[in-house]
Amino acid sequence: MILFIDPGNRAQHNDALDQYFTLRKKVFVDRLGWVEGRDDGRETDRFDEMFNVYVLYVDEETGKVVGGVRLMPTTSDTLLHSVWPDMLDDRRDYRSPRMWETTRFCVDDEGFAYRKGNFINRATFSLCLAVLDFSAVNNITSIVAICEKQFFDMTQTYGVSAELISRKTDENGTDVCFGIWEASHDDPKIQWARHFMGTSAPSTVGMMA
Repeated sequence: MILFIDPGNRAQHNDALDQYFTLRKKVFVDRLGWVEGRDDGRETDRFDEMFNVYVLYVDEETGKVVGGVRLMPTTSDTLLHSVWPDMLDDRRDYRSPRMWETTRFCVDDEGFAYRKGNFINRATFSLCLAVLDFSAVNNITSIVAICEKQFFDMTQTYGVSAELISRKTDENGTDVCFGIWEASHDDPKIQWARHFMGTSAPSTVGMMA
């Protein structure tokens, strides 16, 4: 099940967000080493206090959050502009009401029950489609992100290719890229993906202010 959490309903989903922040700690602190750990076992940053939308994948049977991603408008401060400015192309500012940033995308590597056809992680696949759903409903045409190179390779496998703007190796030896996805909701490959996942209609998402 996909769960959209925005400022209007955030108070109703504190438990789900706590699970997501705990998962972020496993990925961005323990595995990637991108941020320092905390005593409470969670990973958050100042952007979690700003306007954003969380998209979470939840196991309907257990209520466990298996994966999630954070979306933020580029009209305000972003991780890209404040933390990774060296990866920007000087010819563009990458700010527009129709361009949003996706950050802190993570999926529980132990969630093997969510693999479909033995080669696709269902949670990751569903989250990618949910981001496109949100974009379509809210008139967003582009999604920007700083991610591991393997994430861009994975989305290309799913039929969602990104334009890679820049690339570098971080201090931990991880290949990191800055890329842009065009939020093409009607792409035939995306429609194939919906059929493969057992859904043919976008998730219900309310218009954002």
